[in-house]
Amino acid sequence: MGNLRGILQRGGLVSDKTAALYGLTDTEIGMPSIKQRRRVTNIRCGPGGTPADYVPFYFGYRSPMLYVIHKGGFPTYREGQEPVIYLVSSLTAVRQAGLSAVFSEGNAGAVFVDFHADDPELCEKLIDWPLMGEKWWHDIPEDPNRASRRQAEYLVHEWYPLRLVASIATHNARRASEVRGILAEHGISIPVMVYPQWYY
Repeated sequence: MGNLRGILQRGGLVSDKTAALYGLTDTEIGMPSIKQRRRVTNIRCGPGGTPADYVPFYFGYRSPMLYVIHKGGFPTYREGQEPVIYLVSSLTAVRQAGLSAVFSEGNAGAVFVDFHADDPELCEKLIDWPLMGEKWWHDIPEDPNRASRRQAEYLVHEWYPLRLVASIATHNARRASEVRGILAEHGISIPVMVYPQWYY
C-alpha cells in the first residue's frame, strides 16, 4: 500500500527498471537477489528485454511470494502481508488496450523459465488455470513443479495505465478504508474489496 499514492499520481504502474532509474518505489517488497536476476534474464520474444522492463502480474492470488512476505522472509520488508494490496485487472483489458505483453510459465526471476509472446490460445494452453484457483500450491511427490507453475507471470511492457485496474483487493476493512481514503485524495474511483481469503 506504500506505493499506491505514487501509482495514482503517475496514472499507472511502471516497470522495475523505470522505477529504479527514477527512484519511484516507496516500499520495496521484492527479494534483492531475485530482482537483480530479473534485470539480466533475457526475454527473446515479444518486445524483448528483461523482466525488469515489464510490469508483472500474477495469474492468481495467494502467491508463493506473498507467503514469503507473510513469513517474514524478505530482508528489505518486515511489515507482513496485511499492507499488501491487489490491483486486479484482466487479460482482456490488456489485449483490448493494445498493450505489448509476454507471459512466463513460472517465476520470471527463476534461473530457467520459458517466456512467450502473449497469445490468447497459447496462454490458455500453457498456464495451469486450475492450479491458479487452488488455495494451496505446494509441491507434492506426484507433482513436484506446482510452486513453480503457480508463479507464472503476465508481463506488460514498460507501462500499465491505471484505467485498466478493475478493482483493488485488501486484507481487511481497515485497510480497505485507508485505500478508499487515498483514492478520494486523488479524485479516483476504483472499487475496493475486502478479500481475506486471498491472504495467508
